[in-house]
Amino acid sequence: MSIEIRAIILNGLEQRIEPLNAARTAATVPSRGWLRAVREAIGLTQVRVAERAAVKRQSYAQFEAAEEKGSISVASLRRAAEAMDCELVYFVVPKAAVARTYSGLAEIHDPSAKHLKATEHSIALRGRAPDSRAADSGKEPG
Repeated sequence: MSIEIRAIILNGLEQRIEPLNAARTAATVPSRGWLRAVREAIGLTQVRVAERAAVKRQSYAQFEAAEEKGSISVASLRRAAEAMDCELVYFVVPKAAVARTYSGLAEIHDPSAKHLKATEHSIALRGRAPDSRAADSGKEPG
């Protein structure tokens, strides 16, 4: 992947890092998992959620057990969430003990990160620079 594309991706991630870091603490997984906590909180039985997810109750029970063990697939988690009129929202953020930003993480893991940061800065400057094409368009000043 080119350094410019990586810089664009990194810049996009950096723009999201503050709300994601804030959400990290709010998104602590309940002790028995999100599926069970939400299902019980909204008053649904496993049978009802299973019907809405078009699976057998035993299959839905396996979803909850798999989530509690940390082995549920994203597809199954999404399916169960949708059956409860919820949506799955997930994200990956740097470990707080390692880095607070994706740029900080890149600097730790990638020897070319300094070049990546310089490229990111150049791209940002290009976006702010006057468009030289407008000056070359042949339009006479007003």
